[in-house]
Amino acid sequence: MVKIYVLEDEIITQELLKQTLESLKFEICGMATDAETALMEIHALKPDIAIIDIRVDGNKTGIWLGNQLTIPFIYLTAFGDTETIKKAIITKPISYLVKPFNTNDLYIAVELAVNAIQNTTQIIIKEKNKNSVILEEMILFAKKDDQYLTLHLKDSVKLIRSSISEFLNQVNSNSFLQVHRSYIINKNHITAFDKKKIIIANNNIPISKTYVKEVLEEISKSMHR
Repeated sequence: MVKIYVLEDEIITQELLKQTLESLKFEICGMATDAETALMEIHALKPDIAIIDIRVDGNKTGIWLGNQLTIPFIYLTAFGDTETIKKAIITKPISYLVKPFNTNDLYIAVELAVNAIQNTTQIIIKEKNKNSVILEEMILFAKKDDQYLTLHLKDSVKLIRSSISEFLNQVNSNSFLQVHRSYIINKNHITAFDKKKIIIANNNIPISKTYVKEVLEEISKSMHR
């Protein structure tokens, strides 16, 4: 069953969301009325999807929370002004619902989030005696070191036995791009670049002369999609 976390500071709306989602056969694994509590509980409870009210109690907004999440999330708000929508869109929500929501719109939004989970590219890596699943979006870049690749993730580093070509074949995704004989980057995490380097999460990744033309063309295409 799909697990959903809810951030909503209006108790009546919170309870209505819970009842409606449960009637649609989804599981509510947790609820909060402020964004900071929600973030801590989401890390602990590991829901599949989050539904986030944009303006809630506390110092942090729902948009702040959305910007911290790697799981699909849906914004819920009573405010439909252009400025709020612009700020919300930057954090890449799956959907945006305006209160008062109706059951059909809520169901469609959650199903879109479920579909996003199912279509997320992932790789399976061997760690000691177990297999671990890593989502594509968690990988910032990878560096080759002899017969190994060091995967730099959002929250950790993993070492896998693989060549660059083997890794690219395994993920089979347009998000990854080789920029150097020793480096692969995830185009979705680029914060800055020039002809010599790419910056991802404060890491300077070199671009070799062999790849520079292709790399700049691919980055330009990605930015205009």
